[in-house]
Amino acid sequence: MATRTYNPAVRVGNWIEDVQLEEDIIKDFQEKKETGELLIQKTQNVMTNLLKKEQLSNIRENNILMFGDRVNLCHIPTKTLLSAKITELQAQTSSKIMSPCDLSSSLMLDPSPRNVFQICSIDGDIPRKPLSYGQKFILKTLPGPGGELSLWSDRATFTKCAPKSRLPVVQLQNDNSWNVVWEVLFINPQIRMEMEGRPVAIGEPILINHCKTNQHLACMPQYQHRTPYGKEMEVCCKTFLDSHKAETEENIWAFSVQNPQ
Repeated sequence: MATRTYNPAVRVGNWIEDVQLEEDIIKDFQEKKETGELLIQKTQNVMTNLLKKEQLSNIRENNILMFGDRVNLCHIPTKTLLSAKITELQAQTSSKIMSPCDLSSSLMLDPSPRNVFQICSIDGDIPRKPLSYGQKFILKTLPGPGGELSLWSDRATFTKCAPKSRLPVVQLQNDNSWNVVWEVLFINPQIRMEMEGRPVAIGEPILINHCKTNQHLACMPQYQHRTPYGKEMEVCCKTFLDSHKAETEENIWAFSVQNPQ
């Protein structure tokens, strides 16, 4: 018995549904492209906003740090920068850093909204005067993509602490309480009191002390997280002392107005 054959141009089966499905896929693609919801467009949003190059303050002849300066906060032993730990979801859904935002210490050394901070006074003004040891200040991200959030910390609780070390967490938050107030301490404890009131030098090893908890900002190289920007080190607020009651390398930072070499 001869079988019936069809010309290749003859449509068989659910051909009308297949055509409609292809048209719906193309229409959905065009709608996402017009609204900027394609993954390639969201990735471009990250590059143009959250990772765009920012300008740091210029180096002065006297090398003194001033209120209003745009700086990086460098962890000297690991040569990493304090940076906002923006998740992939946050990067794809927002054009700026949102509160609350965790922090990490990153090997990405190019100045960007993630790692550039401005030194502000506790009353919200930006006086053009040097920042001194023992003087209270607030460290804020830049307006725009940075979100103008403040460096924040508090005592550790069962539900609010650093993910791996379980120590007091450090975040960026839209807050004006005592939790966002910090001070710079001289690294040598033997002459720390004598140095109070003297201006802080750019690039000098320092301690960043949280005024509410009296604990120092710390970088924990032994605890690392996978982020969209590579492996980064955990940051917490904890004072680490050696046998001589001097702070260890976890607490040693420096303000920088140019990329660390």
